[in-house]
Amino acid sequence: MHVLNRLSWRLLGCDAAFAGWLLAAQLWLGLLWFFQQGFGVARGVILCGLLIGLVALRLFPRRRSVEAPVGATSLTFALRVLLAMVLVLDASLMIVSTTTSFRSGKIPMDEGQTSWRGAQLLWQGENPYGAGALVDLGAYGSRVPQRVAAGVASSLNGPSLTQALARYRATLDANLRARLLPVSPEPTQSAAQELRVYGYKYGPVILLLTALVTPFGAPGAVMLLNGLACFALFAVNWRILRRIAGPQIALAGAAVMALLLDRHITRNYIDRSATDVWALLFGSLAVLACMSRRPLAAAAAVALAVGCKSMPGLMFLPLLFRFRSPAPVLTFAGLSALLFLPWLLRDPLGLVDNVFLWPFFMAPDSTSWEYFAPAWATLVARVVALCALAALWLRHLSGSEPRLFWTLAMSGPVVLLASGVLRNGYIPWASLWTVAAIVEAFAGGLRAEAASRPQ
Repeated sequence: MHVLNRLSWRLLGCDAAFAGWLLAAQLWLGLLWFFQQGFGVARGVILCGLLIGLVALRLFPRRRSVEAPVGATSLTFALRVLLAMVLVLDASLMIVSTTTSFRSGKIPMDEGQTSWRGAQLLWQGENPYGAGALVDLGAYGSRVPQRVAAGVASSLNGPSLTQALARYRATLDANLRARLLPVSPEPTQSAAQELRVYGYKYGPVILLLTALVTPFGAPGAVMLLNGLACFALFAVNWRILRRIAGPQIALAGAAVMALLLDRHITRNYIDRSATDVWALLFGSLAVLACMSRRPLAAAAAVALAVGCKSMPGLMFLPLLFRFRSPAPVLTFAGLSALLFLPWLLRDPLGLVDNVFLWPFFMAPDSTSWEYFAPAWATLVARVVALCALAALWLRHLSGSEPRLFWTLAMSGPVVLLASGVLRNGYIPWASLWTVAAIVEAFAGGLRAEAASRPQ
């Protein structure tokens, strides 16, 4: 152990216990790459293990007798070199993935594809959230039985359907859309409901950002935006970790290196086009604003996070109640109204069904334990998760639990365990704050807790 401690200090400028917690968290969540489709139960067990680890982190603090500083007050030469190497690695990944997308004209992953398609429809003067909009082709492919039951099934099938979808992807032709998703003049209630759920699934912030680059006609711009957002996320979290670590800057350096190496982040947000990065970026800005005691800035950041993606954006809403004032909540409500009102006026049900209620329309898939469980178990799990979230945040807001980042870290797995779909792109909802919670636990106990205590 003494040798490991010396090696850890030489490389990272911090002791082996801190480095061990970081490494254990990364390796444990890394198991999710080996258990994907068809392994929902195993994935649930991995998240439960993360929760157990976080509870252990909170319940078994270091003894006072060994509570000497565990991080150096400057970055060691070795840590600087390692940080430079992983930054180059991530930047190279961004360059390769973006260049490939520009050359091929293709966007990897359905999330970026729908953003591009929704922005194209917007430039055509159509409402990507409206009834009859065909943006989410993934949902279109998975909901054939529901369309048949609702009486809005296409007459196309087999190879002709495949060819029509390919042409629609390329042209967004309205006449072709009418054949793929036939709309009757007086649809039944079930048909009207079904026609509303193929629109754009994310918030207007991502839609408008994508629309800014759509006129250039290069889908690779979506990958460029995603990569820039990811590096902005790293920068904001460096600021957060730096504030938590205080004078022990090596803790922040080692923690941000863990984020730069987090495959769930780099694979999904840089190499692919998962949109969660935008909500996490603005959510992280909200956390930073809370730490700086800027309530209105925090409210604006939470509004933008929700305006990117309802979840995980709404997970940051409890931050606004830390200020013991109605002003942040009112500011959040006002800015959210500005973002969503134009779409609510055009088609309120379409917006609500696509952006906020879509998780309830989705059938569980085999990445989640819910796929293998009876309906009653899913309902019980969601009620328990809601109660657990309420208890976590009430304890923090009341001052009973002073550790903000431990509360955030616990919230992520709780939400994910209640979800019927558990993509790897969702894992940073938890892993981002798990790293921060480890720094919080080792960065001087009472000082770190005081810095994150509700104002």
